[in-house]
Amino acid sequence: MKLPLPDSLWSATANPSPETQPLLGDLIVDVAIVGAGFTGLRAALELSQKGVSAVVVDAGQVGWGASGRNGGQVNPIAHESPETIRKKWAKLYGDKQATEYTERFTATYMGAADELFSLVERHNIECAAEQNGWIRSVHGPAAVPDFEKMLRGWQDAGADIDELDATQVEKMSGSQSYGQGWLAKRGGSVQPMSYVRGLGEAALQAGAAIYSDTRIENLTQEKGKWRLTAPTGSITADKVLLCTNGYSDELLPGLAQTVVPVISIQAATQVLSEEQSAIILPERQTFADTRRVIFYFKKTAENRLVFGSAGIADELPDAADRARIMKGLRTVYPQFPELKIDYIWGGRIAVTQDHLPHIHQPAPGLYAGLGCNGRGVAMSTVMGRLLAEAAMGKANSELPLPVTALKKYPFHRFHRTGIRLLVPVKEFQDKREASQHETG
Repeated sequence: MKLPLPDSLWSATANPSPETQPLLGDLIVDVAIVGAGFTGLRAALELSQKGVSAVVVDAGQVGWGASGRNGGQVNPIAHESPETIRKKWAKLYGDKQATEYTERFTATYMGAADELFSLVERHNIECAAEQNGWIRSVHGPAAVPDFEKMLRGWQDAGADIDELDATQVEKMSGSQSYGQGWLAKRGGSVQPMSYVRGLGEAALQAGAAIYSDTRIENLTQEKGKWRLTAPTGSITADKVLLCTNGYSDELLPGLAQTVVPVISIQAATQVLSEEQSAIILPERQTFADTRRVIFYFKKTAENRLVFGSAGIADELPDAADRARIMKGLRTVYPQFPELKIDYIWGGRIAVTQDHLPHIHQPAPGLYAGLGCNGRGVAMSTVMGRLLAEAAMGKANSELPLPVTALKKYPFHRFHRTGIRLLVPVKEFQDKREASQHETG
C-alpha cells in the first residue's frame, strides 16, 4: 500500500518526482541504503559517482518523510556554541581529541549551506534555491545571554555572521516583536520537496537505483554480507546505510530509541499582497527565534509566508495546532490580522540527547546517521556525504563526528507524552519573556 504524501504546499508545487518502482526480485550491490530523503539520496549520489553500486529503498516515495515536510530553511549554525560542544566531547574523549573533533565539526557545519547550494548548482536542481541569509532573533531579554554566547562562539570559530540590533531586525523581518539578532549570511532556503526529488534524479543519473513503496522488514548478516528483506524481494550488500532519521523503526533494534521524534508543523499563507510582501522579509532571508516553542518562517518563490512551530498532534495537525500557528502569526505580524492559511502539515524532527547529529556503527559494515535537531536541510545533506565516505573506507577517526554505539534515551517511550505536556508550559514561559521585551 502506498503511503500518501501530506497535503502540503511543497507537495502541491514541487517538480515531478523521479520515476521509481517497488522492489521486485533479488539484488546484489556494494551498498544498500534505507531511506530516500536528503541523507540517503546524497549518499547514493556520492557512491555512484565513485563507481560504487548503490541502491536506495524507502517505504514511501522519494521525500515522503521529513525531507519533503520541513520548513525549507538552510541553516549553517548548530544548536550549541563550539565551546559547549567541545566540553561535551571532552568528557567522553579527552581534551585533545575533543578539540580536533570540534574544529572539524564546526568547519563542516559552517560549510553545510555552501555545500548544499553548490550541489544544487552542479546538478541543475530546480528548487527555488536562495542564499540570502538566515536571521535569528531574541524573543525577550531572558534569551540574550545564551544568544550572545552562541553569536560570539560561532564568530570566533569563523562563521560569516553579523550582529543585528533591534531596529535592523525589525527592518529585515517586518516584525516589531523581536530584539537583537544575527544574520548568518551563508544561510538560505529551498523548496524542500523539489530539492529532494532533484537529489533523487541526480542519483539515478549517476547510476544509483531507487525503489519506492518498499518496506524493509528484516536486516541480517550472513557470511560477511548484509541481507535486507522486503515482502517482494531482497538486497544483498557489503555495506548498509540507515538514513531513516526521525522515521526510524525497529529494523535495527535500538536505533529509534536514540532520538525523540518531535513534531514540527508548518502552514503556508495565501499569496501575500504587495503591501504585505514589501514589509514581511523584504530581502527574503529566513527567520527563526529563540523561543522554546520556536517560531520560524520564510517567504516562498510564490510570495507566500511559510510559518512553523512545534506541534502536539502527530503529523496531521489538529485544531489546536492550527490555532497555535494562527496565534503565532498574529503575535509576529499583528499589523496583518487578515493573513489566512491555505495549507498546514507536519513532520518529525529527530532530537538527540546532546542536540548534536550522530553517526553510529552498530556492526562492521553497518552505519546509521541521524539526529539533525531541526537543522536537517543542510546537515542531512552533509550527513549523506559523510556516510558515503565511511562506506568507502574512510577511517572513523577522520570524520568530523565521533562514530559511536547506540545510546538509548532513558524512558524513551514516555518522552513523546512528556513533550505534549511540556509544550503549553514552555509556551507560557515564552509569552512571559516576550512580554518583558514589549514593555522593556
